[in-house]
Amino acid sequence: MPGERRAGYDRDERARLMADFPLSAQAGAEIFEDYDGHFEEGLALVIEGIGARYGVS
Repeated sequence: MPGERRAGYDRDERARLMADFPLSAQAGAEIFEDYDGHFEEGLALVIEGIGARYGVS
């Protein structure tokens, strides 16, 4: 559900478990936050790509 985390999710614990992969560990803060913003950004990219491909403005 929007704004809810599944039980047991802990971003800091995820980062600790991924200590051997520091870039992936750091990416968690970006990936697992602001789902609505990421969706809007992705949708805008898809729409712009379609417009660029088919010459629609």
